[in-house]
Amino acid sequence: MMRILPLLALLTFACGDATEANTLEGSVSRLYNLGFDSVRARKTSTELAVQYVSGRSVPVQVVIDLATTEISGPGQYDLVDQSTVVGSRDGQELPPFVNGSITFTKLSLASGAALVGHFDANVETETATYAVRGTFDTTLELIQ
Repeated sequence: MMRILPLLALLTFACGDATEANTLEGSVSRLYNLGFDSVRARKTSTELAVQYVSGRSVPVQVVIDLATTEISGPGQYDLVDQSTVVGSRDGQELPPFVNGSITFTKLSLASGAALVGHFDANVETETATYAVRGTFDTTLELIQ
């Protein structure tokens, strides 16, 4: 029994909180490469974007239009109106956005503040609808 306890403690620690990792996945990976190197968050006067970056490309980014969506703190926000999920890699575009939402578990709109959460979205080709989802744990950069 004494040998099992340290192993259980190690396994519990290793599981951690899933939102603390940066991930990107979904059925759209069958036709679009979701590989990325890092995640960044940027805010301008009109938009808040969570960007999954691969070299000089941004294969996936969640863009929130701040004129139509008031971000007031942690919580879930529907991606409606002018908010979207877009991306491009090596001349290939992410299929067009259909619907989705983003959830912030940590959120402050101050420069350098932690931005933690996840998003779930659907994109669509002429023949099928695909899922794309990700988690993020990054800091906010203000762009003037």
